Amino acid sequence: MPIFARRAKIGNTKTSHTLLPQARNHALLDLVTRRYTMHIAVIGAGPAGLTAAHRLRQAGHRVEVIEARDVVGGRTHAEHFGPGHHCDTGAGWLASFYTRTLALLDELNYRDILLRPRNVRGASDLLVEGQRYRWPYFAQPIGESPLLTDDEKKRLASYIERLMVEQPDGLLPDLAYDDHNAEVELAPLGPGVVDYVMRPMFEGPFFSRLTDISAAMVRTWLRVLPGASFYQVHSGMDAPWLRLAETLDVRLSEPVESLRVVSGGVEVATRAGARRYEGAVLAIPAPAAAQLLADQPDAAPPWLFKVRYAPQVRVYAARSVAVDVALGFHLVPPKLPFSVEYYAGRHGAWGACPPNWQWGLVCAYGPASQALLDQPAEQVTQELWQAGRAEVPELFTLDQAMVVHLIRWEWAVPMIEAGHYTNLAGYVRRPPLVLAGDWTEQACVEGAVRSGEAAAAAFGNA
Repeated sequence: MPIFARRAKIGNTKTSHTLLPQARNHALLDLVTRRYTMHIAVIGAGPAGLTAAHRLRQAGHRVEVIEARDVVGGRTHAEHFGPGHHCDTGAGWLASFYTRTLALLDELNYRDILLRPRNVRGASDLLVEGQRYRWPYFAQPIGESPLLTDDEKKRLASYIERLMVEQPDGLLPDLAYDDHNAEVELAPLGPGVVDYVMRPMFEGPFFSRLTDISAAMVRTWLRVLPGASFYQVHSGMDAPWLRLAETLDVRLSEPVESLRVVSGGVEVATRAGARRYEGAVLAIPAPAAAQLLADQPDAAPPWLFKVRYAPQVRVYAARSVAVDVALGFHLVPPKLPFSVEYYAGRHGAWGACPPNWQWGLVCAYGPASQALLDQPAEQVTQELWQAGRAEVPELFTLDQAMVVHLIRWEWAVPMIEAGHYTNLAGYVRRPPLVLAGDWTEQACVEGAVRSGEAAAAAFGNA
């Protein structure tokens, strides 16, 4: 329990000088340890911030959520194009090993209404120098893949078998593997395993090269993926967070201009003015947190200022055509596009299409996305879509599309680099200012939810 959460309500407490010494000691102990409601600001209305706000309110605190954008949900935001038609712009699925997220949705009575099994796992095939193959591990048993040598198949099978015994379950990293990157970890399995199994599995969802990913992170995910179930959210990945936000005090379109740790709490300034709170949860991407705390290095762990993010650029397009199609490829090696997907609406998407529609999604390679962030939107849309059609000619043209949407995230996913988990292990959440976000746990919605719960727990109960 943080010291200031035990502050006494001296003005509301009566003591008597006639108390016996022992009784007086008990009265003083009660005075010092009595809990009280705190006024806490939560900066950021993504899954981490809203989870923290929900748990803080449950604990009896007064909570205000401050969000810079005009929408809630953070990187779970979904764009809607009409009834039954939306595109998830960030996270696209939940998984059965997201235990805290699913428990929260159960608690809020959201799960049965909002979730259904995910029936498309995105790009499930590989495009290797123009040749199409099934993706070993997900779309095809490893032993049947022509892309791997017999020796590589044996090495990979042995590696996974050992990992399932040695690696902790439940998205818990093993710090013994946090001192080197994923490419170093996986190289002994052979180039086929690295290029055809692991790069599509990790460089796609996390938009980072294997050299920028901790070996501990790769092992963590390889432990939980076998046998996992995947889910989508009916009306968009942000639907649970939109509903949760309706129960909270949330102020939108109010970017924080400055945040200072002061005596007795935290001062937060927005264009609406400065307010003082007894505590704050900073639930925003690490680079944004670093900017706010740049002149207060003692208010945050030093490694915060070194956390990097991978950008992501995608083009989503859809058209009303009643022709079934199901194509999804990761490019090996990646070019400008990393993956190209082309499906009929009934298959689902990173979102949902109406029946008798087709949708396409072209994702830029993470390292290639940086150059696309500042270019004109129309230019990026055309360039990336044309690059996708060059690899998958069946994909319709943008002139044939009825919906076209460009998705650009400067801070798409935190890079969980070698040493990151070790830094996190040394971080103790101490009020009045507590950090939250997927970058403080795991780079996914589950990590965000866990971080929000941990941040709230740091303030204790009222």
